[in-house]
Amino acid sequence: MLLAGAMLAGSALPAAASDFTPGYWVSSGHEIVLEISQCGDDLCGFMAGIALDHPGDAMPTDWRGQPQCGFLMLRVAPDGKTDDGTPRWKGVLQDPRNGNVYRTMVKFDAKGNLDLHGYIGVPVLGETQVWPKFTGKVEPGCHVPELDGKASP
Repeated sequence: MLLAGAMLAGSALPAAASDFTPGYWVSSGHEIVLEISQCGDDLCGFMAGIALDHPGDAMPTDWRGQPQCGFLMLRVAPDGKTDDGTPRWKGVLQDPRNGNVYRTMVKFDAKGNLDLHGYIGVPVLGETQVWPKFTGKVEPGCHVPELDGKASP
C-alpha cells in the first residue's frame, strides 16, 4: 500500500508505544472518527466512524472505490519527545478521498486531544488540527449518528 511505502524510516527512537493508550478521536471538522492503536512500535489510525450528510446515505468510498470504513489513514513512528517531554510521532497521513499522502507529526496533549500537524515538504508550511478524544458510539459499518449533518464545510 502506498501509505506503508511512504512511511518515514529511521525514526524509531525508544519511545512511546508503551506511553500510548488506544482510543478514538474525532476530526476537527467532525467528519470522521479515527481509531488509533499500536501496530508494532508504530501507531496506526483507521477510519472507524464517518459522518453522513443525511441519515440513510451510503457510506463513502475511497478514491479506488473501496469503502472508507476501516481505511488506514494514519501511520506514525516514535520520534522522540517534545520540549515538555510529551512523546511525539512522525509519519504519514493519507486522504481517502483522493489518495494524497502527507507527512505528519502527532502528539497527544494533556487533555488527551490528538494534535495532528500535516504538511508537504517543510513542516512550517503545514497545518495543525486538534482532534478531541471521542467518547460517543460508533455503530457497525462506521456509522456515527451523532455526527450526521454536523460536519464542517
